[in-house]
Amino acid sequence: MVDNKLSTRMMFPEEEVVVNIPPRAKPIQALRLDLPKDIPMEPVPGGFRPFRLVINLKLVDAEQPDNEVLVFDPPIEVRVRYTAGDLAKAKSAGGPLSLGFWDGKQWIRFTREKHQFHLEPSNPPESGGWGVVNVSHWGDPTHSWGT
Repeated sequence: MVDNKLSTRMMFPEEEVVVNIPPRAKPIQALRLDLPKDIPMEPVPGGFRPFRLVINLKLVDAEQPDNEVLVFDPPIEVRVRYTAGDLAKAKSAGGPLSLGFWDGKQWIRFTREKHQFHLEPSNPPESGGWGVVNVSHWGDPTHSWGT
């Protein structure tokens, strides 16, 4: 067993995504996967309305990359950069900017209650910022900004 007393920070500069993994007995690695070409971008009535795909991640055991890690205790933090354009799209769609994920069947909105979702605006706030979520379960979802 590896004693991993340090947090792991994985950065994906092209997508402007940061994954913070707290210390755990076995180290975890985040892998970028290709964005799926066939994900529907149509919203479900009353559900999350995606408009910009960001990243598709898979979390694996760093020592045995063929083994996916799906449960985290403590949770991992995922930070996703949003732009002034994302804010404008959300405003024109008539809703607050939200971050969602594709669960293989439908788009799901990250929530404050379940995922501690919140926005951390830059200065000035209208220039963009970071969307932050904490997740304790994972299934290599694709992430998207939407409303």
